[in-house]
Amino acid sequence: MQQLLAITRNTFVETTRQPIYSVLLWVAAFWIGFVSPALAGFTLEVGNDKKVMIDVSLATLLLYGLLASVFSASSVITREIESHTVLTVVSKPVSRPLFLFGKYLGVTGAVLLGYYFLCLVLLMAARHGTMETAAEKFDQPVLVFGLSALAIALIVSAFGNYVYGWHFTSTLMAWAVPLVTLALVLVLFIDPQWKAQSPSKDFGDFQLIYAQISVFCGVLILTAFAVALATRFSLIVTLMFCAAIFLLGLLSDYYFGGPALEGRGPLYSLLYAAVPNFQYFWLGDPITQQLTIPGRQVAAVAGYASLYALAVLALGVSLFQTREVG
Repeated sequence: MQQLLAITRNTFVETTRQPIYSVLLWVAAFWIGFVSPALAGFTLEVGNDKKVMIDVSLATLLLYGLLASVFSASSVITREIESHTVLTVVSKPVSRPLFLFGKYLGVTGAVLLGYYFLCLVLLMAARHGTMETAAEKFDQPVLVFGLSALAIALIVSAFGNYVYGWHFTSTLMAWAVPLVTLALVLVLFIDPQWKAQSPSKDFGDFQLIYAQISVFCGVLILTAFAVALATRFSLIVTLMFCAAIFLLGLLSDYYFGGPALEGRGPLYSLLYAAVPNFQYFWLGDPITQQLTIPGRQVAAVAGYASLYALAVLALGVSLFQTREVG
């Protein structure tokens, strides 16, 4: 257990300090917080702007999970194998399955941290909404608390980096995540007119939160594929394979599910069961169509994602066992 925790902790720290990790995170945060609400204001249909914003933002979360997991896995696994530094770990009494599982937990933890921050940004943006008409006013509590939290985190990180030599990007995340969390909590208790409100008024039905959790379940599978493929392939090849699996999973119902139900042959049924169905994780359509997402649906999706991720990691272990690292 100590070996597993050590590998997980080192992988987590190394991943969060990667420049590409911070670039993907802050580009996605800017897109969700500012670009997506602005673009959604041009639907020219009253009441539809916020739905489009949420739909685009959830798609951004899924795309961030795909890119962050691939780049992070390639940075901490492929690079170590190619530079032969992994030999110093597996030559000690550390088994390869333990090493790979620790890497997966570390990468997943780093992706989860960034994903959680983006979920906070999405909730703040959803609370603010889109400016459908010129008469609408800004949600001042969202802007004041949210931007103040980011400003404080930026100032502290810059000061710590200049005076004490702290790592800027990791320090920025360490301050931004709790401060933005506090900002969201304050916003939930204050309405746009600076009056007290019930904290369950905005997201008490948990529908948007359920959709965010379901999307992250899909990210878990993508991360497992990224870690497994990174044991054998380079960054570009891993990205291509993960993107292909992602696109094939989105079209699984059309290419495999329909023919399987029509009884065209056992091959379609086998492929439909083997290929991850990412439509299970996409709950943006029920939200935009004002359908209710039950909690048991999210629990079932989480169980499916966990079992599938373990199966992919088992495949990754078999690939890594015969990989020459010396």
